[in-house]
Amino acid sequence: MERESAAPASCYFFYPQLVCLVGVLDPVRDGCNFAPVVWASPMSSDPPLFGICLSPKTYSYELVLKVGEFTLNFLDAAQTPLVQRLGKLSGRTTDKVKTLNLPLAPPETLETPTLAMAYVAAECQLRDRHPVGDQILLIGEVMGVQVQPGAFDADGVLRLERVSPLFYLGGGRYVTTERRTCTGSTTSSD
Repeated sequence: MERESAAPASCYFFYPQLVCLVGVLDPVRDGCNFAPVVWASPMSSDPPLFGICLSPKTYSYELVLKVGEFTLNFLDAAQTPLVQRLGKLSGRTTDKVKTLNLPLAPPETLETPTLAMAYVAAECQLRDRHPVGDQILLIGEVMGVQVQPGAFDADGVLRLERVSPLFYLGGGRYVTTERRTCTGSTTSSD
């Protein structure tokens, strides 16, 4: 296969990435703010930790520091237009929940609600933060998870015949799965 050199910022080589909507309480509006985030990843199984990267310039970052918790909300690809709208609106100037008429589900363990339409949502308590370039890595301990019935199989694996997860490609474009899986081992012997 032939390849050519490219500048690190010239292509989205690190995508596609699963899109999650980070929810955080907004004490100023006595409500909640949601923002799409793709720089997010599980960090540990024991304890269950999940990391999100946010720019310190964002309203969501300010709110997470203020309230010390956040939610992770994963939506089906059918919700792509909503995700795009959430990414274009600023929580600093817009109450996104009221403007977009977002249905919320009550939290089970913390205080921040989740999006009722999420096929899976997690409640995270902020545990740590680390500057990483122009972003801040916020690490939350997963305190509770709510799942859509039937979205996961008995092994905890997402059922692609029931859910089409949303992935960000870069450049304002999204993609989903073809609802098929490939089998193989991902276990490392190291």
